[in-house]
Amino acid sequence: MKLLLFDVDQTLINTGGAGVRALDRAFRKILSVDNAMEGVPRHGRTDTSIVRHALTARVGEDAATPDVLETIIEAYLSFLREEVELSETYRVLPGIVEILRELSGRADAMVGLATGNVEMGARIKLDRGGLNSYFAFGGFGSDSEKRPELVRRAADRACRSFGSDIDPQDIFVIGDTPLDIEAALDAGFRAVGVATGDYNVDELRESGAECAISDFAEGRYLFSAFIE
Repeated sequence: MKLLLFDVDQTLINTGGAGVRALDRAFRKILSVDNAMEGVPRHGRTDTSIVRHALTARVGEDAATPDVLETIIEAYLSFLREEVELSETYRVLPGIVEILRELSGRADAMVGLATGNVEMGARIKLDRGGLNSYFAFGGFGSDSEKRPELVRRAADRACRSFGSDIDPQDIFVIGDTPLDIEAALDAGFRAVGVATGDYNVDELRESGAECAISDFAEGRYLFSAFIE
């Protein structure tokens, strides 16, 4: 059995900045802080770590208490669906629907998520693109603030669904950032880079990806051959 675990943002979809706008609105509502996400590193990080960083930068280190983190994320989720629905540049990335259809049709493959989004946020983002039906399980930022741990959670859920362990050499984590690659390797799995975000193919290979493609439209057959 092959297990394919996909990141969400800039790997499956591009929301056109909907998540950033929703987080800015959450900070404005809860803490009266404007432009909270400006300069905050986000790509490849979990939602909780992003909010923690913003709280520390805008309010102070002591502000990032569990209660405040939870309140900000709840407010973020309340704004996210509207931002996703209104986003003029939301899109499913090239070749994604085709590769998901191919994988979902295979008896020897399972498809899941491994994303820093909290689960509800991931589902909201994927819903507009009609992609949720491909992903019955996953590992999410709501499982752990640490990306390697949420990747392991995704694999554990897949094994329970499959009814047996899956060889780590048959578990592939697909993402667009070096942090996705590092999390895969830290979890003991294999890493695939897709250069649909801020990092090119060479940078993803240098970060440890065994296979790196420009996108799933051009790299579909290379990817399919690699996971065999």
